[in-house]
Amino acid sequence: MSKKPLFIHQLYSKLFTLVFLFMIFNAYSITPDNDWKLYKSINGIEIYYANEECHDFANGTHYEYIVFKFINTTSVSKKITWSENLYYNGKCNGCDGKSDNPLFEVELKSNETKQGGCGNDNGDVYRIFSRFLNYTDKPVLTKYDFTNLIVTDR
Repeated sequence: MSKKPLFIHQLYSKLFTLVFLFMIFNAYSITPDNDWKLYKSINGIEIYYANEECHDFANGTHYEYIVFKFINTTSVSKKITWSENLYYNGKCNGCDGKSDNPLFEVELKSNETKQGGCGNDNGDVYRIFSRFLNYTDKPVLTKYDFTNLIVTDR
């Protein structure tokens, strides 16, 4: 049985360390605030919100989202649709009627829960960008409204 030369063992050890460090520094660091507050309750759907800080150390970005949790409390599948009015530094984006506010949609099976977070791959359906944590000269979310909120049975 032959032994691997010492330099190969050291190479594997260093490679493992580099991969491990890369994963740590590339990963998003999440600081969850599990203090969920009820935003709205409509037709068996409860919508909660919480603030969540997200840190991407590799790219030097640190920001806060308002994340949402949708809970279907019924035994029937539901579809939720809405638009959003977002106020940054007190000025509403989308309130003028001239802007195309995107229509958001979530489908929930009976008794299902879906929620947003930092690493959420569902775009901005379950979250709203609030502010940069490492910049003080950027706009800050001061208010938001779900408009045209409709819940239907599926």
